[in-house]
Amino acid sequence: MTDKAENSLLNSKQIKLMRSATYASIALALTLISLKIWAWSMTDSVAILSSLVDSLLDLIASIITFYAVRVAVSPADAEHRFGHGKSEGVSGLLQGFIITISTLYVASEAVIRLLEPRSISEPEVGFGVMSISLALTVLLVGFQRFVVARTGSLAISADAMHYKADLL
Repeated sequence: MTDKAENSLLNSKQIKLMRSATYASIALALTLISLKIWAWSMTDSVAILSSLVDSLLDLIASIITFYAVRVAVSPADAEHRFGHGKSEGVSGLLQGFIITISTLYVASEAVIRLLEPRSISEPEVGFGVMSISLALTVLLVGFQRFVVARTGSLAISADAMHYKADLL
């Protein structure tokens, strides 16, 4: 979806799919943030805190994707004769930056935890929340892959890569 020809080929069903993927991504991020705040307060786990921060970055990335898709599907105008599809590329670049920040943060938290180990309380809460998080993320990535296959959206593809990185 990066040039005029591709942008003009998007139909209303494809646009609806792209928007649905962005809504699902934002909804998942908000759900996971809520669950992880609760789990962190119950467990005092640095791993869950790290995952919470990652979910906050996921929310930012999902909002960027939402706006990129919104702009990308808008029709060409006097200032943008070939459409707005390039906004998806910018979104992908920003997502790459967010993935890098997230990876560095998680790595630093892991090193700190190795150097200063602490026991956690109520580990079953943490395990349960992280299991739910994993399952919901797998579902989202599957839906995003479906949308990318139908639309070729770079922004949705970048968002899917971001969430796939969370699964690792």
